[in-house]
Amino acid sequence: MGSKAFGTLTKTALKKKLDKICGEIVRARGRCEHCGSKKNLQTAHIFSRSHLNTRWDLDNLLCLCLKCHLYWAHKNPIEFAEWVKEYLGQEKYEVLKEAHNQTYKPSIEDLQVKLQTLKKIADEGEQE
Repeated sequence: MGSKAFGTLTKTALKKKLDKICGEIVRARGRCEHCGSKKNLQTAHIFSRSHLNTRWDLDNLLCLCLKCHLYWAHKNPIEFAEWVKEYLGQEKYEVLKEAHNQTYKPSIEDLQVKLQTLKKIADEGEQE
């Protein structure tokens, strides 16, 4: 496990690539979605990244500065959840919540398709 077979990436390697490209896409938003800061931008998950069905869903990812991510979102989860519901809208929040509750075990092919989709989004963002 952990090795490349026939030139294809392992699930672990694909997950790392997906995490990296999602972070790049989200931080390209250019400002903290909570306070507006442009410094120390991070990618924050609304629902835990341990849930693979929403881990790379761009609707589940926020661009937050270090302060808002660590000292607001993680320290005040109830306030954070209420803000997210207002920020996204109740309907989008409920769709994400339902999706994160579903069990999902992606195949290598699923991860490759997701990576290609995100690469296209990243490339489109660079052209703007």
